[in-house]
Amino acid sequence: MGNMESQPGNRLEVFSWVFYDFANTIFSMNVVTMYFSLWMTVDNGREDIWVSGANSLSMLLVAFSMPLLGAISDQIKRRMPFLIGLTITCALFTILIGVVGQSELAFQTRVLWAVLFFVIANYAYQGALVFYNALLPQVSTPQTMGKISGYGVALGYVGAIVGLILVMPFNEGSIFGIRIPFIHGGGRGATFVPTGLLFLIFSIPTFLFVRDRVQGGHEKLKVRWGEGLRRVWEGLANTAKYPGVVRFLVAKFFYENAISAIVIFMAVYAVKVMGFSDAVVLPFFIVSTISATFGSLICGRAVDRWGPKRTLQGVLLGWILSLGLVLASGNNWVFWGAGSLVGIFLGSTWTAARPLLVTLVPGEMLGEFFGLYSFSGKAAAVCGPLVWGMVVFCFRDFPVVKYKLAVGSMLILICIGLAVLWGVPEVCRRKESLS
Repeated sequence: MGNMESQPGNRLEVFSWVFYDFANTIFSMNVVTMYFSLWMTVDNGREDIWVSGANSLSMLLVAFSMPLLGAISDQIKRRMPFLIGLTITCALFTILIGVVGQSELAFQTRVLWAVLFFVIANYAYQGALVFYNALLPQVSTPQTMGKISGYGVALGYVGAIVGLILVMPFNEGSIFGIRIPFIHGGGRGATFVPTGLLFLIFSIPTFLFVRDRVQGGHEKLKVRWGEGLRRVWEGLANTAKYPGVVRFLVAKFFYENAISAIVIFMAVYAVKVMGFSDAVVLPFFIVSTISATFGSLICGRAVDRWGPKRTLQGVLLGWILSLGLVLASGNNWVFWGAGSLVGIFLGSTWTAARPLLVTLVPGEMLGEFFGLYSFSGKAAAVCGPLVWGMVVFCFRDFPVVKYKLAVGSMLILICIGLAVLWGVPEVCRRKESLS
């Protein structure tokens, strides 16, 4: 019958895999992008470096643990137990951020516990994505991988819009001025509990209907600490066997430095530089997210037609244009337009990057290489927010200039990433890479 992993999933399984993007983007938008950074910097008066430090610590933990866990998942031939366990952990500690944030603890203690819970929640969220990404070949074929990846990212941004709207009344007591019965606005700190619950609830279809469909899975576990990283690096050293992988991951490291920081601090920039209130920031993110939805769908088709490398190159050029607009103008309408472009290219980045990795590595090592894919991205997510935080801190006496300089530093990082990506060889999508 052949290797079951190479057979595409049925429609229910494909939909359930795609729907996890809907669920997890609720956390990404409401916690990482929107409320945690504003709650820390505006409500609690902390510097940006507190937010960037918490993000960087969680990403550092992911970077060093996920290659090992990916190798373990390859050996036991299971992805779903890791995905389910990490998702539940993320939802639980997101809820705990809200609990401690609304508690009667002393101010400093409350903030420190909230930061710790955020580190754990974000670690679990990012770790779950490693195993979610590794399931993509199971639910797709070489010809449909880009399309299904695009569906996932697109539906994820629909989830972000739904999450913003459903959680809005817990912050403001209303949805676009319409009062919601029995819900009293508790400010930004009241948004974490419903966000955690929504993430968990909308993950249930994935838990129930996506299954590990590979042979084996009852071997004695032999992977030791450090062995997962060693095995991946040994594979990467053989560039003749895996052409372009190292260069792609280096490029990804540079451009994701910028993207990770922009995702975290875009709301802070909108509030502190553009003067937006929450009542304006929310529609701004909804419009940007709608743009991301369409961008993901279009990019998925582009990947299947022109290949992931050329598509990703075009996406990075779009990032450069978008950030250039942010730097060039302080006009609110231009910023709204730049936000929509950022949304388009944000969704497109993930849609193109996942299939590009799959074309470069053997199918039997996908867990390990998605672990290294995570390592590259999360190492970038350690550095990028820290670069932003340090730039803002060093120029803290210049309220607007410090944020313009931070955006400029991100623009430089994307340019470096694009230059490195240019040397990745074109690789035809191979069926054996998914077997």
